Amino acid sequence: MSRVSKIILVHEGWRDSAFARGFLLAAGVDSRAIESRPNPGGSGHDWVKNQFVGEVANLIRFSEGRGVLALLDEDGKGAAEREREVEEPLKVRRLPSISARAGRCLLLPTRNLETWLYWLSAQRRGSPMEVDEVTDYKRDRPPGDVPRIQNADCRPAGEALHRLNHAEPPQSCPPMLVRALGYLRAFVNAVRR
Repeated sequence: MSRVSKIILVHEGWRDSAFARGFLLAAGVDSRAIESRPNPGGSGHDWVKNQFVGEVANLIRFSEGRGVLALLDEDGKGAAEREREVEEPLKVRRLPSISARAGRCLLLPTRNLETWLYWLSAQRRGSPMEVDEVTDYKRDRPPGDVPRIQNADCRPAGEALHRLNHAEPPQSCPPMLVRALGYLRAFVNAVRR
């Protein structure tokens, strides 16, 4: 297996970082190859978008084995709109577009990361649950009778995502999570070249 030299992880907060790291480490990426770029404050959406574009520009200067992975909550705006908001500045700067297969991966937790965390945590406990991608589980009550997600649940949720079969995920798996799993697998393969 080829070595990953550097993954720049661009994220809004600690939970996003722990979740992504959980997946990457379960995929065999060395923790020293993951460099975190957390939002220093202010609008997480704007910061992630601008940082992702800047990191894509930096990728051009380096050889293979590098990539940028960003997590940006969809926040009810629609995945297509969020992607457009990132693609537009890439196009203006004449940079390559978002492509997990080329090491430029954007994950859009829909509605927010908590949707995925609740679903994956239930899978880990062996008590599958239904979640929707419209309810704001970050602010509203948790789905069903489960306790609120804690920070300690984030990394194991990322590990659980890695263990899912992306070709045949459970029927209750949120569609954007299925999409994210495919993107993450393509991304890890891209940065291992």
